Amino acid sequence: MDEVGLHESSYAYAHCKDNNTEHPVNRRVAEFHPNVWEYDFLQSLSSPYGAPSYCERVNTLIEEIKMDIFDGLVGDGEMNPSPCDLLERFFVVDILQRLGIDRHFQKEIKAVLDYTYKYWNDEKGISWGRENLIVDLNTTALGFQILRLNGYFVSPDVFQNFQDEMGQFIYLESSKEDESKLRSLSSLYRASEICFPEENILKQAKMFASTCLGKAIQESQELMNKSQLLVEVEYVMKNPWKCRVPRWEALNYIKIFRQDIDASMCMKGVYEMSSDKRKKILELAILDFNILQNQHHNELKTLSKWWNDTKVKELSFFRQRHVEFYFLYTCGLYEKELSAIRLCFAKVGTLITLLDDIFDTYGTIDELVPFASALIKWDMSMMNQLPEYMKTCFQFAHETYMEIAIEAEKIHGPHVQKWMHDNAQLQDAEWIAKNYHPSLTEYLKSSVPSTTVPVLSLFPMLLIDTFFNDDIIKNMNKFQNCVAWGCRLVDDSKDFQDEKEHGENASWIECYMKDNPGTTREQALDHINMLIELNFEELVKCHIFYEYDIPTTCKRLYFDMYRSVAFIWRDIDGFSKSSKGIKDDIMKILVEPIYF
Repeated sequence: MDEVGLHESSYAYAHCKDNNTEHPVNRRVAEFHPNVWEYDFLQSLSSPYGAPSYCERVNTLIEEIKMDIFDGLVGDGEMNPSPCDLLERFFVVDILQRLGIDRHFQKEIKAVLDYTYKYWNDEKGISWGRENLIVDLNTTALGFQILRLNGYFVSPDVFQNFQDEMGQFIYLESSKEDESKLRSLSSLYRASEICFPEENILKQAKMFASTCLGKAIQESQELMNKSQLLVEVEYVMKNPWKCRVPRWEALNYIKIFRQDIDASMCMKGVYEMSSDKRKKILELAILDFNILQNQHHNELKTLSKWWNDTKVKELSFFRQRHVEFYFLYTCGLYEKELSAIRLCFAKVGTLITLLDDIFDTYGTIDELVPFASALIKWDMSMMNQLPEYMKTCFQFAHETYMEIAIEAEKIHGPHVQKWMHDNAQLQDAEWIAKNYHPSLTEYLKSSVPSTTVPVLSLFPMLLIDTFFNDDIIKNMNKFQNCVAWGCRLVDDSKDFQDEKEHGENASWIECYMKDNPGTTREQALDHINMLIELNFEELVKCHIFYEYDIPTTCKRLYFDMYRSVAFIWRDIDGFSKSSKGIKDDIMKILVEPIYF
């Protein structure tokens, strides 16, 4: 696949002659690299995994796993428990969820977790087996994580049982096996990542576990052949949970799981899954990943044809990222039945990015006022007042809107909400034009709407076959605003310098430094990173225990959108600089199959 003109985003002023006037227009030009996904390449994607025989094999494996594994864990299996029946259940659920195949066993997983929850003790924790009275840190930490992620109430105060009177974790003094220590530390670290607001003991646990795991990783740098457990620890430490989106997690955990198919990934001498069962799980995970990827290939072909037929592809001033937007949603919402949602998000995202780059960079304030008015009113007669490039953009916006509205009306009827509720982007444009440095209060008022999360989430949501009454929409606002604020913070923490260079003074970093004279950029970054963590804690709680009734798919839509943003922006603005950021990730998840 060829890449043309790939370079980092930079900004300059250019004299551009508009077709409607003889006078040159002084514009800011953002030199974003162009689309890196060639039409012919995307159309050439092919996979053998669309054949019926692969789906048949998947169905066979699902039934065999239910019989070989779950029959011993539910029903009659409860009458004759193994000595480590609780640890065994947590372990099975953990690997199925991390491999991305848990959706095939929802009924069985519910029964397994109901069983374990009966023996959970918020004061003492939980042991390997229900007949074992000695609590165990590994089982308690793994159980805490699994139960909390699946909606069971568990208190983090349980970890006080593993601290001394000074609040220091003391389990290491009694643990003799290095592998057992590492396993317990890994489980504790992963449990600490599922933190709600003000759960300080989980913050303490994370600091303790990360310090110990960091030392273990450092001491193993010279090892030629690292254990499966150590590779898993390195992966978890390098990729925070908020960035471990489901498809990325499945891809990487398959690699870890297959490293030594005969190895015990639980606790040696306590519980070990047989090699035969592990091989069946691994085969199912690989087939499932590749079959889904075949579905994604077909959608990418549809998307690339849509893009190739647009006129806006000829406009070079904006970030052409239709594939990147598709990837952003597919990382979390990957199932076959969500195809329409993914394609809708990619199209709306492409449109929103076009509008964003017009408002933030390319358009002049004199052009933006009538352009914003035309968009809000959907007044086609106002097109004559616009320069040629804006006519093209307005036509594209109208066509995209109508395409999605028609599909939404088939599901929800004619009363589809209008798509643009305010003109927060125009506020940014006015600040840029006047070289105005807004206060933090002014910036915060505009920042949530200008993330475009409300628009980006509304349109795909309208393609979900779920009835949305006024109460449901109202109840989603808090969650939506929390996601939007989190996305704004993540974005500002990574690209504030680039935005300042092309004339934008409205970033959280710049506004905070203005309102707090003497603050260094490093201090401002530390503060925004602290806010990102606090926001994510609130998001996690809302996602798992939201007090209002919201359809599960809608919660996933919001939560996985945020996690995908955190993933794509984990090092740099991997969206704007996708040729250097997420191109390789897209190839691994959407293009290249996992080989047996």
